[in-house]
Amino acid sequence: MTVGPLGRCCGPIKQSNPHRSKHWWIRLGTNDSDTSLRVSANLAAALDNIGDDVNHEYYWDQGHATNTDSGDFITWVAKVTGYKK
Repeated sequence: MTVGPLGRCCGPIKQSNPHRSKHWWIRLGTNDSDTSLRVSANLAAALDNIGDDVNHEYYWDQGHATNTDSGDFITWVAKVTGYKK
């Protein structure tokens, strides 16, 4: 995935903290009135371009703070952390 000019706005992601999370769960409703779809797409692309594990999806026809896949999130956290019962 190529970002191009994104490097100018998202460069600090790579430089800020080498100990930051390398795993990202990003969700946004397509009818979100508070956050632009472009913001989450640019963030996901920038993180992916520096090699981070990015799980980015949109909730179709949903608004701000929608959570329709909490079970998937718990499964993802277990996978990322290596947690086993």
